[in-house]
Amino acid sequence: MNVRTLTIRGTDDPVGVEITDDIQGVTTVLRTDGPVEPTPTDTDGFVFPVDAAVRLGVTEIRIPQYVNVIVRNADGRTVAEGTNRAAARVPPGTYVVEVASLAVKVYVAVEGAVETTTDDVGRRIVATDTDHVRLGVRSRHEYPAATITTTDDPRDVMRALSCLGSSLKTTSPERAWPTLRGHPPLVELGERFAAPEGFERRGDEVRIEVPPALRYVFPVASLAHYLDATVRPGPTPRLVTAGTTVPLVEPAGRGSQREFERRVHRTLAQVFTLDCVVRTEGLYSVRCHEREAVAGRLDLDLADLYDRPLAERLAAYLEVPYAAVEPAVPTWKQTVDVVPAAANVAHLPFAAADLAQVRCPSARAVAVRPRSPTIDEFCRSGGQGVGSRNAGDARERPVTGEEGPVVRLDPTDSIEQTWIGEGVPVGASKPTLAACKRRLDAQPSGPIGVAVVSNSPEMRAETDVTDLYGLREFVAFDVEMYEDLTRAELRDVLAEERDFVHYVGHVDERGMQCADGWLDAATLDAVGTRAFVLNACRSYAQGMHLVRAGAIAGVVTLVNVGNEPATRVGRTLARLLNAGFSLAGALDILGTDTITGRQYTVVGDGQVVLAEGKGGTPMFTEIESVTEDRCSVRLYGYPTTGWSGMGALYVPTIEDNDRGCLNVGEIGEFTVGREELDRVFDSERFPVRTRGELRWSDELSADDVLE
Repeated sequence: MNVRTLTIRGTDDPVGVEITDDIQGVTTVLRTDGPVEPTPTDTDGFVFPVDAAVRLGVTEIRIPQYVNVIVRNADGRTVAEGTNRAAARVPPGTYVVEVASLAVKVYVAVEGAVETTTDDVGRRIVATDTDHVRLGVRSRHEYPAATITTTDDPRDVMRALSCLGSSLKTTSPERAWPTLRGHPPLVELGERFAAPEGFERRGDEVRIEVPPALRYVFPVASLAHYLDATVRPGPTPRLVTAGTTVPLVEPAGRGSQREFERRVHRTLAQVFTLDCVVRTEGLYSVRCHEREAVAGRLDLDLADLYDRPLAERLAAYLEVPYAAVEPAVPTWKQTVDVVPAAANVAHLPFAAADLAQVRCPSARAVAVRPRSPTIDEFCRSGGQGVGSRNAGDARERPVTGEEGPVVRLDPTDSIEQTWIGEGVPVGASKPTLAACKRRLDAQPSGPIGVAVVSNSPEMRAETDVTDLYGLREFVAFDVEMYEDLTRAELRDVLAEERDFVHYVGHVDERGMQCADGWLDAATLDAVGTRAFVLNACRSYAQGMHLVRAGAIAGVVTLVNVGNEPATRVGRTLARLLNAGFSLAGALDILGTDTITGRQYTVVGDGQVVLAEGKGGTPMFTEIESVTEDRCSVRLYGYPTTGWSGMGALYVPTIEDNDRGCLNVGEIGEFTVGREELDRVFDSERFPVRTRGELRWSDELSADDVLE
């Protein structure tokens, strides 16, 4: 069956169904207890909207991973849950089983009894007293519904921000789920303000007032989007709703720009966190760490709040002292530092879609030099390779020139940091507007295409990344290896439609090293690869040229990097992307792994993901031995965008845990024994820091960790 871009077809090996989504470019495989020929059926009766539905003449569906399921009756009320490895059973009736953590949203409708269990492979859903089930599927892709035009007048920019909330699919606490927020409309500069009918919020149910200056307007973008608020000019920054006024600066209007931005972000964090707590009274009444962390501190009737109108609920939230909520406030996913110029207003919807903390700092230009003075082995921009140059001269020159000055931004507690302005940021991504828009485009499904290009004989050790890409069950990769490409050949590889290019070789101001000279990316009219890594010295400028020519994003270096540590970074990056990390998330881990890892950055839109994480949100784990036979396992979530963005719930499948946690930052800590630790290692490939080293779960056993 094919509904626009969703295809559901039966498969023989393994026996089951394959669901492909040509908007997101993902494929999901479910196994069945017998061959099936999916028959199109009515999309009604799944409680939630679905894009396509089929009838399957089988009574058992197996999901080859440990996912959680919720069993609802025809009214949508939860009647049973299968969390972690727990089983659930309901008597004959009419049910819809909602399956979590798959790349497409899947529902199984049953007229009969339902039992769900887990085994060594994953989760089973078995229907009895019937001879079939119905499968409903919905794409998780979100695309902006419209484009708002604004002038450079701050008052018009305020009106544009007053349109961002139009993408919300609900203003109930359920909006804390990333799939119910939608992507805000795009914004562009023009000669007059223009918005489609119904997009601009005109009422004052929730109102943000700020002085009509862009440095006050930009930081409220995410708050305006999440609150579905209007933004209006006023002498003093404040939030007004249902008779409640919350100042966004210190009393009497004093306070620094940074204090204003901190208060805006803290207000967003408080409302978002309380929504995550209150939503447990609604469609998903699951155990939640955030609720348990603060419920005793809140003098609130959560069930009553769930049903209150937006303004009344918000006013109640804002009466709560921040200190009472703070234990449950998650680590924030992203901070966006943006120059408050009208030319940058088009970036704000992308920041708001990620609920980013938006700041308008005054960046200061500083010189960048390698952190280590001992990189005296050959560097990837000179020394011993083809077209080598004087290594000493290369080490002394920071990456500047045509890309502008190097800028160092104020630190942030967020996982990711983005810089929108002139110059080369240190430790932050540098997006372009065109690259951000390209990420929203439809992507055909099929194997994930990767090309590994090794154009330096001295760097052949890194070609083993061809074995690291594709280390995933049920995710098909098509990895091709190239060595010593000529300029024409490398130009062809970059021009082909492909998901990723991993380049290994020398780079300097002439371009990328080739067998017959140098290929300057500035000479390319178009490239077809979505993303790339240029694992070479000072590859920033060449990477920016690739983004301008059509790529969405790439990982590049700011300075010279030694060959051996760069090889380690290349291998780690390949594994991280394979495990579902975005480029920006991978950059955070690279920066904490080695000193060399801090010399890398992301150009273009760092939210690009090469492969969806097996469990939805990719995880990073720290493991420390506690006793001879037990250790602590601490999990950290790295949310991406869309369905695994901020607000999704992650339930660690460790021991008998049935409690979820927001999927960002520290998820939880568990103390486990040898047997359980080995089971955790076998469940999935994920990065592990133990004994001060970054390792991978598929290379570890309990004996490697415990004293």
